[in-house]
Amino acid sequence: MPNDDRVFLDYTQEQLDQAYDQLVWAPHRDAIQAEIRKDCEAVRQKMPPRSERYGPSDKQVLDVFAPPHASNVPVLVYLHGGAWLRGSRLDTIYPAPAVTGRGAALVVPEFNNVSEVSLPTMVEQCREAVDWTVRNARSFGGDPERVYLAGHSSGAHLASCVLLGDPPLRGALVISGMYELHAPMLSARSKYVKMTPAELDAASAMRHLGRIRCPVAVAWSVGDSPEFRRQAQVFAAALEGMGKLASRTEVFSPNHFEEPRQLANPDSTLSRVLYSLMKI
Repeated sequence: MPNDDRVFLDYTQEQLDQAYDQLVWAPHRDAIQAEIRKDCEAVRQKMPPRSERYGPSDKQVLDVFAPPHASNVPVLVYLHGGAWLRGSRLDTIYPAPAVTGRGAALVVPEFNNVSEVSLPTMVEQCREAVDWTVRNARSFGGDPERVYLAGHSSGAHLASCVLLGDPPLRGALVISGMYELHAPMLSARSKYVKMTPAELDAASAMRHLGRIRCPVAVAWSVGDSPEFRRQAQVFAAALEGMGKLASRTEVFSPNHFEEPRQLANPDSTLSRVLYSLMKI
């Protein structure tokens, strides 16, 4: 018998709220993120980035990490997560040594969160960061024709939305994101993310697969919440049906927050997925 209290699939409201709250599945999130911030501070001390403003908001600053004597190297733009509410580029530079060690450049943008701007504005800021990177790639030794995009969690969602604008990207890696916002907006996330039906539609990449032009690698963690796992698997299957799936990978990681740290290890599963996508 179906549960009369269900609000989406077989979830009750409480279950759906939990399925979109990674803190339920990794209650030690803050300790993990404190470790990540410490690691990122060490990276920043060891290899100070070039910082540039890419848009009109005070938050629209990005950091560029390029290998020594870079010339026409591929470029990765990496968008941080944080439930659209938290996170910073300062917590997202851990891939820099590994990526530059493979002969590629890393660009990590800052952008406003949904307590400051609308979700569509966040998407637009991320598009502006990609546009800046393509326009200015040669200034830091990058190849404007080999720019890739990646993001984790809400950053993966933002990356999927950037792809809908047909940017000049060679590929994208989305890690444990959300690609259809109907269910998340039925959950407790709707208390702090306000969207019109048209905005929800525009921010759901699953509804606009025909607008994605580049190959997309989809990854998720065995430690993700059930809805994040389901979203990734459905998105990967849909992309495959459109001929746009580069790869699908289930990452063995204790939880959602530990997963992206694999990008700091050049021999990790997630790094190998990225390097295969970028052909480095």
